[in-house]
Amino acid sequence: MLTDWAHFLGRFHPLFIHLPIGIILFAALLSILSAYKKNTVLNSAVSVAMLAGGISAVLAAVSGYLLSQNGSYSARTIAVHKWTGIAMTVILFTAWWLRGKKADRYIWKLRLSGWLLGICIILITIGGHFGGILTHGNGYLTRYMPGSLQSLLGAETSMLKEKPPPPLDSVVVYRDIIQPLLKEKCIGCHNPDKRSGNLDLSSARGLAEGGKSGKAVVAGDPQKSELFARITLPAASKKMMPLDNAPLKPVEIGLIQQWILSGADEKKNIAQEKADEKKRYLIAAYLGIAIQNDKEIVLPAAPVANAAAAQALSGSGLLISPVALNSNLLEVSFIMKQHSDASEITRLLQQLSALAPQVYRLNMAGCQLNGEGIKIISGFNRLHRLELQKCNLTSEMVQPLAELQQLELLNIGQNNLTDAGLEVFKKMAGLRTLNVWQNPLTAQGGEALVSALKGRSVVK
Repeated sequence: MLTDWAHFLGRFHPLFIHLPIGIILFAALLSILSAYKKNTVLNSAVSVAMLAGGISAVLAAVSGYLLSQNGSYSARTIAVHKWTGIAMTVILFTAWWLRGKKADRYIWKLRLSGWLLGICIILITIGGHFGGILTHGNGYLTRYMPGSLQSLLGAETSMLKEKPPPPLDSVVVYRDIIQPLLKEKCIGCHNPDKRSGNLDLSSARGLAEGGKSGKAVVAGDPQKSELFARITLPAASKKMMPLDNAPLKPVEIGLIQQWILSGADEKKNIAQEKADEKKRYLIAAYLGIAIQNDKEIVLPAAPVANAAAAQALSGSGLLISPVALNSNLLEVSFIMKQHSDASEITRLLQQLSALAPQVYRLNMAGCQLNGEGIKIISGFNRLHRLELQKCNLTSEMVQPLAELQQLELLNIGQNNLTDAGLEVFKKMAGLRTLNVWQNPLTAQGGEALVSALKGRSVVK
């Protein structure tokens, strides 16, 4: 076993490893300049930089070896990282030796030294990549890489693609909730390449094996499960996990607790677990599955809301809340603004338009709207439900609503629509429920609308 001093010195490897990288890149730059300007002073500076780089590389190699002995890293990845570093150090000293005395008399020595320096940079790149895997886990570089670049490079894209959740009864809690949660929060330090605390959380097998502190999961008993114990410690505790990531949300901790209590099974789905109604609704909300009238509605994926726009609306009086626990979609209500004039409502809608990609349900009932406000609403193309009753709307004003092709429910009752304004609803392909109650429509106009929207629900 290594002494405490050896462990301590090994911790300096991340510091030492950056010294040769910077020095060698500097030496390469000087080498190019000396070859271009034929300057003997620059040539001497290259030799000094190479020697300094070689010495710092030895320090990095020794400290890296000491750090690797704690047994928390993948043997294969460590081997590639280690031997790449050693090879780079040997080649660097060879390049330095070639630039020794009388090297300027043998031009081939200077040229060979330059080529060897280039090889050192290539080896630094390779070794640095594997060092990144050891530090941050596999996939660290590609995790948030733009999809187009991933496709070009043939990188793994599964972490970036938004996958619709499966039907609720077929949800496997470990596969669909626990494992993705651990990947996001814990895998950076607890993976096959970097087993901090000798713990690998990348698989059910790793969870079962546990680490130095004991079993990560004890089926049926969260209090004896080291995983649950660590994520529920006070934030001030040095043992609280995740160490270098945002703490788990209460709902995430609750889901892990429920999974352990129910036996921590990696294969059973909700139906096989015979989950109670409370647990079903919790899981549905977390996965972005809305349950309405006992029917499951899979919510579409949406980008994260603009933080500055959300902050600007925080004191506006609008009621803004997420549609589901784990969804970026928003439900917005103007119920507190029913006594505001049309210009104020329009101003708020202009601000809200910055969140248009997230607004899924919008309640404007009782608000004073004008034509400009309706045009702004027509740009909320992700809207699924829209409440516009008692808004003093006319047939001419509602025409821009034809742009809302994803809208499924529209309540536009108690306004001033005439038969001439009904054509717009026939253009809304996604519309499934329409309420035009208490508008000055003729019986013929109402019947024509019902006929045109055959198979859809119309309240007139």
